[in-house]
Amino acid sequence: MLGAVTRAAVAHVRSLGVLDAPQTPNFGSIIQQLAQQFTSVMTSLLTTVDSTIVIITRLAYVTVLLLGVLLYFTHAERRLGKDLIKGGIILAVLSEFVFPLISKI
Repeated sequence: MLGAVTRAAVAHVRSLGVLDAPQTPNFGSIIQQLAQQFTSVMTSLLTTVDSTIVIITRLAYVTVLLLGVLLYFTHAERRLGKDLIKGGIILAVLSEFVFPLISKI
């Protein structure tokens, strides 16, 4: 008689779903998914920042070169114009050749 009662109790508990409770989540896979999402977002953000910096440096060295040429050839400030031309060339070489090489490393 006790065996029949025990079987009935177990059947009742199973019908309630207590024994079929959901398993605990795998925290390792959750953390790994979050890390992958973070790296993808940061990669796109850094790519955007990198392209923005390239645009800004191009505007800077073109402006410096134009001002240097203007000052040099109008004889208003020949020395300052020559220095601006040198600085613009150095900035152009750095931003077009050196900085992209460093960012690929």
